[in-house]
Amino acid sequence: MTRPDWIEVGRIVRAHGLRGEVRIVPSTDNPERFAQGSVVYVGPPGGELRSIEVTGIRGEATLPIVAFVGLQTRGDAEALRGLVLWVPGAELPALEEGEFYPFELEGLDVRTPAGVAIGRVEELLDAPANEVLVVRMVDGRQVLLPFVEAAVPEVDVEEGYLVVFESFLPDLAPEEP
Repeated sequence: MTRPDWIEVGRIVRAHGLRGEVRIVPSTDNPERFAQGSVVYVGPPGGELRSIEVTGIRGEATLPIVAFVGLQTRGDAEALRGLVLWVPGAELPALEEGEFYPFELEGLDVRTPAGVAIGRVEELLDAPANEVLVVRMVDGRQVLLPFVEAAVPEVDVEEGYLVVFESFLPDLAPEEP
């Protein structure tokens, strides 16, 4: 699986204060992504991006307040409201064995341990207890499956599939009217 050219790492939700700071909603679990001196790119999805350097970060990790070079006033910060923060896909760090980026899982076939294809991964959601796979079943239904080893014992990104134990699957028989 090839990495996308750009990876979303956060969204600017609003201006904070009068000195050009912004509140962001991070979409990364890398604590260094917004460290002082780091560079991210800002712009709309599919639009033109420009680089912007972080000069400071404070507040809660779930909704930090970030300062960037060149943002001096509330108006400067307001101009970025709603824009997305990106990093080049090539800058993503390598992951440990058994760890995956969401984009690596999207599109994988979902199979039973016997090898029967039953669906395709559409998305990976971050939930309080564990991550959840959104799977489009072959019959068109959409189901949510816990992305934990007890449910998903095998992931083979190179071969394009993952295995789910039947006990975690909804009834595969079509629903009766």
